[in-house]
Amino acid sequence: MKQAGKLFPQVIANLIPQIIIIKLKNFPFDTVSLDADEIQALEDTYKELKRKFSIGLPNESEQHINKFEIFNNIPGAKLGGTLLINYPSANCYLNFVKFSYQNSMGGRGGKGGQVTQYDKYQVWAFADLKSDFGRVLIRRETFTDRVLEIFHPVELKFNDDRIFSSHFYVVANDNEKAKAAMTSAFRNILVEMMYKDFVVEIINTVIVIRTIQPVTPDHTVHLAEFVNKLSQLT
Repeated sequence: MKQAGKLFPQVIANLIPQIIIIKLKNFPFDTVSLDADEIQALEDTYKELKRKFSIGLPNESEQHINKFEIFNNIPGAKLGGTLLINYPSANCYLNFVKFSYQNSMGGRGGKGGQVTQYDKYQVWAFADLKSDFGRVLIRRETFTDRVLEIFHPVELKFNDDRIFSSHFYVVANDNEKAKAAMTSAFRNILVEMMYKDFVVEIINTVIVIRTIQPVTPDHTVHLAEFVNKLSQLT
């Protein structure tokens, strides 16, 4: 019996990795180098998204998932998972973007110490729009933007929409095309739903909404609702 008692903890230890693998078997995210809190946040977010929306997973034939080249401009960023929102009726999706960080501990001047690597997720929303915007950047306007605009006016203004123009900074490579595509319905959705940390980039008919906030159920659901409304515009 003493021998069995010694073996029992070892048996449990051998089973734990298998239990974790079974739990995450159908989990649609890359969980390598994530801590327990990050995995729990992903699990809670995935559960809430499935409760609110019809969720789909991309397949190899859906090349539009990776066509936005913004990932190529950010070293260390990689796609860790994609969820289609209100699939298959809507043309919008969430990309869970994984960023790698390093933390140095000990050592003189940061050298010779222990270096640990950990990963964190951000959620970016994408959609295929029905109008061609050209290239457009939209974010919340800052005091610095207002000062610079005095000396170097480049911002696209909507004089008939004071509320939008007073809150958002917009630049475009083709002002006429962007103005035609940024209808009052489009602008109203931004006024209603765009958080301060959101940055919108549009390349022709593809929109991405970026955020630097950590993954949480409430924030991600709001982002999904935001991009879903934009994708439904005619």
